[in-house]
Amino acid sequence: MIKRICITIACLILLMPVFAQSRGVRVLKSAILPGLGQVSSGHQYGYGMMAAELGIIGSLLYFRNESELKAQEYKDYAVQFAHIQPGVFNTDYYSHLSRYDHSGFGAGGYNAMVRQQAIKLYPDDPALQQQYIDAYAYTDDMAWSWDELSNRREYSQMRIKTQDLKDFAKIATGVLVLNHLVSVIDILRYPVGDKAAFSMKFDGDRRLIVVDVPF
Repeated sequence: MIKRICITIACLILLMPVFAQSRGVRVLKSAILPGLGQVSSGHQYGYGMMAAELGIIGSLLYFRNESELKAQEYKDYAVQFAHIQPGVFNTDYYSHLSRYDHSGFGAGGYNAMVRQQAIKLYPDDPALQQQYIDAYAYTDDMAWSWDELSNRREYSQMRIKTQDLKDFAKIATGVLVLNHLVSVIDILRYPVGDKAAFSMKFDGDRRLIVVDVPF
């Protein structure tokens, strides 16, 4: 997706002289690449918007790439020190790895927690307790056991760092959207050349205001 955006931006820059300079086209340019409409209208500060766009995209790519690398690191770490099977598991599984020393029914185990929850929910019904355990307990193919408590703590820190990078990527995405909005609003607020035409007319008892924006 990011690669397609970069290609589109490059094409727009190359084709800048070809586009007509109507207000609508400048708005479209700024919506696609912040600053492009400003530059094509003679406003040099548009280059700053372009530079900001490239910087934001670069940051977004960096945070996404780093989060993927860190995620693979903590998964490999769990294979080595918690002895999980290599494979693809859901987010809840990796979260449980950080909270429980092992997956078994002994003290400190995830399945022990599931059994306690089953007893709490169905104190007088062993059959329902077993159904709950069968539904939520981990089987042997998803079992784990940390070598040391320090290993589990280190794993937890690795997951926190990964989540931080994902959060930074989300923030960068938000700033990216904001940069586009600011650029479009700037073009609309300070039009150059063609301007919006306002008129008023009556339709029966209703008064209508008509806005004519040339494209």
